[in-house]
Amino acid sequence: MDLENIKCDNYQRNFHSKCKFCGKELKPIGLDYLYTNISPDSIEYERCTCEKSKNYWSKIDFQILEQKKKEHYKEMINQFYSQNYISKRLKDYNFKNFKVTDINKKEVVIAKDYANKCINNEQENGLIITGDYGVGKTYLAASISNQLIEKDKLVLIGRLTSLLDMIKETFKDNSKSENELIELFSNIDMVVIDDLGTEKISSWALDKLYTIIENRNENKLPIIITTKFDKEGLLHRFEQSNDKELSKAIIQKLYQMCYGIELKRYDENQKEKVSTSDQTQC
Repeated sequence: MDLENIKCDNYQRNFHSKCKFCGKELKPIGLDYLYTNISPDSIEYERCTCEKSKNYWSKIDFQILEQKKKEHYKEMINQFYSQNYISKRLKDYNFKNFKVTDINKKEVVIAKDYANKCINNEQENGLIITGDYGVGKTYLAASISNQLIEKDKLVLIGRLTSLLDMIKETFKDNSKSENELIELFSNIDMVVIDDLGTEKISSWALDKLYTIIENRNENKLPIIITTKFDKEGLLHRFEQSNDKELSKAIIQKLYQMCYGIELKRYDENQKEKVSTSDQTQC
């Protein structure tokens, strides 16, 4: 049989497709379409160069890229949680088990509404939860976080030192870079920094914190802070790093992009008290 004389024009023409926007005929990519046992639905065609087609494929490419980023971020977050005991413990906290009382019920309503708005991508502002030890700051923040996670949102929750340790690990782990982790903190759905101000903070840590806060503000993404300190107390703690200008810039930015709620402790004469057995002291 003389293979060179076989005419394939009609055969190949059956595999042509048309642009759904301008009607231009599109040719298949590669040689796979020449095999008779290949499904027509699996054939990839060239992209049309008309304006509507370019806009269409630009959106498709963006969606694919975002999905790949999300999967990569999820892998990094899971690795962080697998190595961080405190963050694993917070997974069990939820609104259902939160001790609601007359003294905190307003704040719980605000927290639930905040979580719902974050789920619906309607919340750009951050939330600062203040209060003394044992009033449930971390419990409430973790309850918000876990509700977001249930809705397939990407959330990182932990103390500042634990979160920044991820960045420090890049100095000895060639699989990640500092910029990659800053991008993670800057773009995921929620970052929760627990007990801010409790730990001694260095100028290096302040610089990274400012970058994360500023980036999330620019990206219109919320952040949650829990702390026992008020605005002046946090500023005082930050200034111990000997970088007063950066400390003031962080406090100013935080209180511009966040609103706050305060959880209070019952006094001894009240009948209903916060149960430290139900709510881990945070």
